[in-house]
Amino acid sequence: MQPKIVEKAELYPRSVCHLDRLRRWRYGAGMKHKLEMLLVMIVAVTFVSCASTFKGVDAGEGSVFLRGRLTAILGSALPKVEVAVHEAMEELNFVAVETVSDKLKGTVKAQMADGTKVKVKIEAQDFESTQVTIRVGSFGDQSISVQILKHVKRRL
Repeated sequence: MQPKIVEKAELYPRSVCHLDRLRRWRYGAGMKHKLEMLLVMIVAVTFVSCASTFKGVDAGEGSVFLRGRLTAILGSALPKVEVAVHEAMEELNFVAVETVSDKLKGTVKAQMADGTKVKVKIEAQDFESTQVTIRVGSFGDQSISVQILKHVKRRL
């Protein structure tokens, strides 16, 4: 006697097969909902963290910390600010200080002892004012950026 091949429909009642199909559908819909919620949470955290301003750290008037960058307007010409930034980097013992600039804008790149990259962008606003933008690391470090700015201001 040969064994009889039993199909799923014969093995389980009809209602169980429908439940199985329903579970598969709900799992897919649940995953979609979970992914949507995860995306919403990531976007919300990104917008909240990117729009921070100074809280308890004083960098002086006209300074803004936004999206990991500290931006300030200094009342000196670009060449003076460039020299001050370079000297401040050397005073703070940053390594691999590299300066690239012309008469309108420039960039000073350095590395901290722990390997964190520091980038200072300098852009002339007019003959006697310069915009300085400081970024420390990939996401920006507010306290170190403020310290660099204070060292630069002290040299002007």
